[in-house]
Amino acid sequence: MTYSAQRQFLVTLSGIDGKWMSKGGAGIQSDSNKIYDGGSLVPSIVTSPAEVENITVSRAYDQTRDEPILANLRAKVGRYSTTITVQPTDQDLVAVGKPSVYSGAVLVGLTEPDFDSSSGDVASIELEFAVVSVTN
Repeated sequence: MTYSAQRQFLVTLSGIDGKWMSKGGAGIQSDSNKIYDGGSLVPSIVTSPAEVENITVSRAYDQTRDEPILANLRAKVGRYSTTITVQPTDQDLVAVGKPSVYSGAVLVGLTEPDFDSSSGDVASIELEFAVVSVTN
């Protein structure tokens, strides 16, 4: 078996420069209901269409690279659409296998860097996208 560390993925957004240091979400779920016919002890299961949960990406804030991106996206929350690509890599961060591609991802949230004058923690930005589907 070949296991992957969480760091062995490259995440990119088409139309936005740079790579992202973390990605969360993208689980696929379908709601379900159990229906019992009269007199039956065994239910039938009825499901809704499967949905991909929102994807959140984040990275360390680089003022030169990211401030123009944030300035552009602030007015486009709820309207900006992109493609998110998640590429698995080997231990040397060389692409292997097929990427997961999330097309038609719509920006639904933008979190700007927090600040604290007594902190040495890295400032970061975060973008949240509603996703329709994923392909490999």
